[in-house]
Amino acid sequence: MDYLLISVDPDEVDAERRKARELKRSPWWKNQLGKGLCAYCGGRFSPAELTMDHKLPLVRGGKTSRSNCVPACKSCNERKQNHPAQEWKVLLETGGES
Repeated sequence: MDYLLISVDPDEVDAERRKARELKRSPWWKNQLGKGLCAYCGGRFSPAELTMDHKLPLVRGGKTSRSNCVPACKSCNERKQNHPAQEWKVLLETGGES
C-alpha cells in the first residue's frame, strides 16, 4: 500500500512530534489515560501501559490534535504501525494484518 503514502516534510513531522509531547502533559491527555482503555482492542490497562497513537499517522500527514490522538496499548500501537486507524481496523477484521 505504499502508493497511499504522501510526501510529508520531515520538519513538519518533527513539529507535530513536539506538539505531541506538549499534549501528553495536558490535563485532557491525563484524563484519557485515566480511563485506562485502548482505543483499538478495548482492553483495560494502567496509564503507564498506554501510549499516544495518531489515528492518521504523522508520516501520512496527520496532525497532533485531540481529534487525532487516542490512547492505545503498546501491542496495538506497534501492530498498527503507520496505517490509518480505519484501514487498520479493516485489516484486523479481514485477517490481513501486516
